[in-house]
Amino acid sequence: MACRPLPDQADNQHVAGARVSSGYAALDKLLGGGWPLGMLTELLVPARGGAELGLLCPVLAQLTRSTAVVPPVASGTATGWVLLIAPPWIPYAPGLCAQGLALNRVLIVRVRQPLEMLWAMEEVLRSGACAGVIAWAGTTAIERMGRFLLQRLHLLACQQSIWAVLVRAAHCRRERSAARLRLQLQCPLPTTLQIEVFRNHRQPTGTITVERRF
Repeated sequence: MACRPLPDQADNQHVAGARVSSGYAALDKLLGGGWPLGMLTELLVPARGGAELGLLCPVLAQLTRSTAVVPPVASGTATGWVLLIAPPWIPYAPGLCAQGLALNRVLIVRVRQPLEMLWAMEEVLRSGACAGVIAWAGTTAIERMGRFLLQRLHLLACQQSIWAVLVRAAHCRRERSAARLRLQLQCPLPTTLQIEVFRNHRQPTGTITVERRF
């Protein structure tokens, strides 16, 4: 997979101000109105298969249930479909339904090796065929490709009005990343989630604690 440096104008290509509510008032306020569309978001977790899906479920529910959350600029895309690429576990369908997801709008992509996950994410970002995509990075895929791969994913995300989230291990925090929004998720208690926003494009950073819902 060829990788190119990210052009300086990429920040101007994403849909300015396009956001979707996280479902958490405190997080929306910190993010400047909700999760950004048309931008790569990097979510760092202590262990794959933890609480990240619970944090992201409110947005997945909105994207699969309604087209109203997607800006008019994206009206030509296949609004309402979401893609889960290489989740480390099989999502619990009754739990997703309880969170409001329309399961007939959820696609799950399994991969045989980490680099296939990266290929799948690149293709869906390039096509604009989904309203949202969450991909779980393998332990070696991005380490092999380096930061230029993240630049490529960010550039592709900037070209679509799509909610794009890349889930990585917590130790990746010290690595350079092209993602304009970077968060770290922790679970200090079984009933709570601690979210640290340590990189937030043109918005403040900070840490909040929210109730765990799933």
